[in-house]
Amino acid sequence: MHVVSGELHYFVNGHVEILRPGEGIVVNSSRLHYGFSPERRETWFSCAVISPTLFENLTADTTARCERAFAQHMEDFLHLTPDVDWQRDVLTAIERVIRLMPGGGMHGGRRGRADRNADAVISIGGDAAGSVVRSIADSNIDGRVSARGPAIGTTGTNGTSGTTTAVIVADPLPAVAAAIELCDKVLDRFQPNQPGDTGNDMAAEQGNRMSVLEMTGIIQRRFRDPLGLDDIAAAGGVSRSQCCILFNRYVGRTPNEYLTERRVEEARRLLRETNGSVAEIARACGFSTASYFVNVFRKRVGVTPGAFRSRP
Repeated sequence: MHVVSGELHYFVNGHVEILRPGEGIVVNSSRLHYGFSPERRETWFSCAVISPTLFENLTADTTARCERAFAQHMEDFLHLTPDVDWQRDVLTAIERVIRLMPGGGMHGGRRGRADRNADAVISIGGDAAGSVVRSIADSNIDGRVSARGPAIGTTGTNGTSGTTTAVIVADPLPAVAAAIELCDKVLDRFQPNQPGDTGNDMAAEQGNRMSVLEMTGIIQRRFRDPLGLDDIAAAGGVSRSQCCILFNRYVGRTPNEYLTERRVEEARRLLRETNGSVAEIARACGFSTASYFVNVFRKRVGVTPGAFRSRP
């Protein structure tokens, strides 16, 4: 991610990094992450979400590099500044990937924003190397990537996917090549995190993260269902209390808040892209009643669903 203007706060596995204009971040694979603006101020950024499936199995040496870089005890992210040569090169490479995508990385005439009306970013990945998709959903944990949603309240897992609508590019090779080159620039930059930890500590940390990935994953897949805390905790193989502790540590919110935000984001998408009634959208997103949906949506987004839909 490359911040063009404004200030973006970026949450990665319990840590918040502040990104200023010209700076950026590379989030490691299978990390919980989201961007936000505490004061809800507009921030413009460029973002390329690249699935490791593009390159991780090309050769044995490449697989070994990926296994080392993506391990849970390695750094969760790299903070990029234009003052360091290699980091400036990475920031430039992000923009190059986006320029090579259809429309130059633009969606609806805008790039991604970190206010409550954020739009799309570019996603490259798929189940097979060379597949290029542009997604319309938040991240899940099934193997591709996501490319749409508000920076506020959207938690994803890098190297993962949600429900996607694929647009196959006539000639995806230049964008895929640029994406692989971008990954090559950063793959060996990740260093071991918390070197003082014991093997048991690292194993426990990895176990906790995998539990959270499973719990956020069930919410991403089944947010339309009447999910309860017991269902979410069971997905991660933990107790109700441990579920809440892990969400607070790694996601920065409660399981219910995360579930509600996922439902609201789906509602935003449906309001933008379909002609469904408010009641129909409420049901499609897992809200028990239309009135409850309207109240939650107004509280989270600042306007009613009808007012949101009428925005230009």
